[in-house]
Amino acid sequence: MMRILGLRENELKKINGYFTCIEMINQPNLWLEGVKIIGEHKQEIQKFMDQMNSIKDLKIFLVGAGSSAKAASIVENYIRRVTKKEVHCISSTNLITQPDNYIIGDEPVLLVSFGSSGNTIEGLEAVEIFQERCKELYQLLIICSDEGEMVKKYGAKEGVLYIPIPPGTKGKSIAATGEFTLLIQYALLLFDIQNYDYYKELFQNASRDAARFFDKDIYKVHSIANQPYETIAVLGSNSLAFLAAEMCLKITELTGGLQSSQFHSVLEFRHGPKVVMNSKTLVSFFFSRDPLTMKYEIDMLKECSEDKRKSTIVAVSMDYVSEIDAHCDYYFHFNGNGFPYRDDAHIVFLYSLYLQSFSILKAVNLGISPDTLGNNADGFINKVAQGVIFIKNEWKGESTPTHWGFLSFKKCWAPFRGRLYFCFMRFGDQGIFHSEP
Repeated sequence: MMRILGLRENELKKINGYFTCIEMINQPNLWLEGVKIIGEHKQEIQKFMDQMNSIKDLKIFLVGAGSSAKAASIVENYIRRVTKKEVHCISSTNLITQPDNYIIGDEPVLLVSFGSSGNTIEGLEAVEIFQERCKELYQLLIICSDEGEMVKKYGAKEGVLYIPIPPGTKGKSIAATGEFTLLIQYALLLFDIQNYDYYKELFQNASRDAARFFDKDIYKVHSIANQPYETIAVLGSNSLAFLAAEMCLKITELTGGLQSSQFHSVLEFRHGPKVVMNSKTLVSFFFSRDPLTMKYEIDMLKECSEDKRKSTIVAVSMDYVSEIDAHCDYYFHFNGNGFPYRDDAHIVFLYSLYLQSFSILKAVNLGISPDTLGNNADGFINKVAQGVIFIKNEWKGESTPTHWGFLSFKKCWAPFRGRLYFCFMRFGDQGIFHSEP
């Protein structure tokens, strides 16, 4: 009988966990396919990027929501170094509520939209906000589906680059797995296309290391996930802090909100949050590949090891480090082939296998169905966020003071089907948002 993440296939289907697990373990195949697709469009990509690099004072905005925003945040620093341009990462959920905070000046803009479906209200409205406020706008679409409104509306327009992501990336499960790592892969390859051969070798090595993880290390993940925890603390430095945030999101989603978790930067942990180790806590470290950063992180690991009390410590790194091994309960190290990874944004693919598999197995341990997040038949949460109705601001080309005022609320039986609406107005730009619980 075939096993997936160490679980029998028929058992996964019985508990509604098959699709999440099969999509999760299929990621290495998607990575290799993604590299191939990028290679087939290499000249087109290089031409577009050369044009962007030649534009004086170009600002680059990376925009997404949820896991897509975290993917954008992970690559932000690397893109800034590669392009040597001003790069801003903004969650679309923040952007649409107060665009004056982010879109300042009249410099040319490259808007990079990260998304799974391309159908979220915030993502679509973010594009319109930039179109209204930017005199010279270019777009790069990193979207997992070509069937969404984002790609249909903008994908073929002049000044827009869209390279299809491998079919099958956007899966049936609610929680994003491949939809998360493929966004990171495409962002790295598109902005760093001149190093295509490096990435081709990187993902060949990563796929081999992934196979070893699924074959051997997955049973260590079972051992960790089968223990009860009052909370889970996930730690990472710089770009890896956003991977820690993604792990917490996955834990929350896949356990149906039953498992508490929190994320911090590694050094921030000693500034108060470490007190959670007084209770039964799982502390997971995502170690940087940067030697200086790792020295700080190992120092924090030693401190946690000395003060662990009832806690369990998990360490994740690329290369084996004996000093790390000596101060944790479980240790995952991935780089079996000694590949020279250049940046922390390049190691998140393998680290994601630990965070995703743990989150799935923790859900199974708690009796939650990973594919449906337990009893989610009433649509308590949705794969594509819903319930936001955006009514455009009347923007006059200059920033105006923004003040929030509570207008009114009432229960409306028609035509709003008995739902409770809360209305807020931003005085000064007349923007009204309706939110539907």
